[in-house]
Amino acid sequence: MSQLFVIGRVTADLELQESTNKTVRFDLAENIGYGETRHPQYYQVWAWAGNAMHLLKRKVKKGSLIWISGSLMLETYVKKDGTTKDKRLKLTLDNWGYVPAGKPATAEQGPDHAPPASLPPTDDLPQVAGIDGDREALPD
Repeated sequence: MSQLFVIGRVTADLELQESTNKTVRFDLAENIGYGETRHPQYYQVWAWAGNAMHLLKRKVKKGSLIWISGSLMLETYVKKDGTTKDKRLKLTLDNWGYVPAGKPATAEQGPDHAPPASLPPTDDLPQVAGIDGDREALPD
């Protein structure tokens, strides 16, 4: 399994599900890209026991901006129509926290509180060749 660190927004209010273990399952939307190419990437997040209770205690809800880390797995499932197969990214939560909300700096606050400079344009960066799926054999 892969470890992943993501910053995104919770897409719906959390609900505790109890069976043999207490769990919370929710979707997290991460924005990928910039400008017209910007689009959301969704992760189905599973929190168990202590993590599940901590999410509820800290009042995570729809729209909350949080960071999460955990184990990522690509899961195949059958949609509600019973025949269509699809895939989703499932993340088992290891750790999480709120992303601090920043306040815009004002002129009275001085240069130490000025907003960060914008990132340089990426137009002049070299293009990276795409990976076509073929890989070299690993050395012995």
